[in-house]
Amino acid sequence: MTARLATHPDVAARAAEVRDRLIAAGVDVEPIASKQSARGTDGDPLAGIRDRSVDLALVGIGALRGTETDGLTLLAVLPREDPRDVLVALNRSPVPLRRLPAGSRVGVCGPRRRGFLMAHRPDLLAVDIDDESGSELMDAPDLDAVVLGAGQARRTGLAVRVAEVLDPRSWLPEPGQGIVALIARHPIAEVTALDHLPTRTALRAELAFLDALDAPADAALGSLAQPSGRMVRLWAAVVSLDGTRLVRSDLTAPLDEPELLGSSVARQLRMRGADIVAAGVAG
Repeated sequence: MTARLATHPDVAARAAEVRDRLIAAGVDVEPIASKQSARGTDGDPLAGIRDRSVDLALVGIGALRGTETDGLTLLAVLPREDPRDVLVALNRSPVPLRRLPAGSRVGVCGPRRRGFLMAHRPDLLAVDIDDESGSELMDAPDLDAVVLGAGQARRTGLAVRVAEVLDPRSWLPEPGQGIVALIARHPIAEVTALDHLPTRTALRAELAFLDALDAPADAALGSLAQPSGRMVRLWAAVVSLDGTRLVRSDLTAPLDEPELLGSSVARQLRMRGADIVAAGVAG
């Protein structure tokens, strides 16, 4: 079969990989830019599905949470890419985070990475960078290191400079980091066969956590769900931008109750003061 595929800008880096998976599954893919498919609604490939200008939409957790999906089918959640962040050495010999000299300049993108960096090493200097500028950082003269997603480091050629893979239980990833999903109007057997149940379960837990926490859009928070056997475990945290306030939660639930797990973790975080920390970040 032939399918017109629109990709949300947030997951554009994964598009080629996903097209290869679809082709291997017997789907002849016709790529379409997301803003073309959405007829003027830039960045919303789901609009293209509704107006039938595309057949499939490749999205991440942000689009799933921020866009109305009623009447559409989440056909497949693909196996999760490594969700961890990594510390990449730039203008010095590779050393782990704990051994960076005080005052080192570390590039970070977004409030989550800034908050966790300050929580772990308040003596370092966090420098805001563009999340899409990985390849341009190779010879950045004003940075000693940078924090990137593991997948981004690999795609931009910086994996060879990774000094440390950051522990995802203490340096929590962005909710949904490394997850992409395919959505359509109706089931397509070749696409459904690509569904990865453990990653779908993790996505459900992390989506439920975000919805239940209902934190400001610029809150510094992280989460990671990990299915294992018949159970799924969810770690989550909210941190202030200066790293001085951090609240955590870590709960486990049966594999078939990821939404309950997500809401339970959010409730526990709020009981521990997450709303106050998140409001401080947003302000």
